[in-house]
Amino acid sequence: MELRDYVDKLKFQLTGGVIECELDDKSLEKIVVMSMDEMNRYYNVTSFIQVDASSCINMVNYPQVESVVGVHRVSGLDSSGVSSDPAYISQLQMYNISNSYTNTDWIYRYLNWNTTQQIANTMSTDLDFRYDEIGKKLYINFSHGTPAEIVIEYVPRLHDPSEVVTNFWEDILYRLSLAHAKIILGRIRTRYTQSNAIWADDGATILSEGTEELNTLLEQLRISTDLVLPID
Repeated sequence: MELRDYVDKLKFQLTGGVIECELDDKSLEKIVVMSMDEMNRYYNVTSFIQVDASSCINMVNYPQVESVVGVHRVSGLDSSGVSSDPAYISQLQMYNISNSYTNTDWIYRYLNWNTTQQIANTMSTDLDFRYDEIGKKLYINFSHGTPAEIVIEYVPRLHDPSEVVTNFWEDILYRLSLAHAKIILGRIRTRYTQSNAIWADDGATILSEGTEELNTLLEQLRISTDLVLPID
């Protein structure tokens, strides 16, 4: 969705296309952008970039990167590339400990073999790394030779609503924007009270709605972040 789409949806939700809205289009755009900045703290959809391999990569050249989730080889190593690793060797030794051929031993042999394959597969593609967020440097440990290129898996920082790529996060951004818009409208409408009017506005109601919706949504995002947290 583009910024204009969010603004149009907010205007219709707040007015029903019937009444005037105290917030003009520019104000609603600012609310959407403000909500997107808030959502950036919880956003966890990963993207990938392929770059030249180096033990230290200057991430200033990649301003879209908010946090690094993983660093991977473009293609995995063959078995000779991982056979000298101590963890790999220890699993092979465990695999060959017993010379008996009982049913129980075959089960252990299979489990050890399966673990060995998992370790080999992981070690053939995943690389150890440390991301310095302040210095914007990505340090990588190449334990089995440096490849020509690597793939960096990262969580991007959103700068425009059109960069939100899933329906789930589009809905989150819209709901955040609507909650903030309700809060601002509620504060505007309750700024002054009319003691002798024959009608009353909905300022207090919409302020309460917006505050409750915002708190509920942020709590859901906090819980989601606790379950799926980018590692850098």
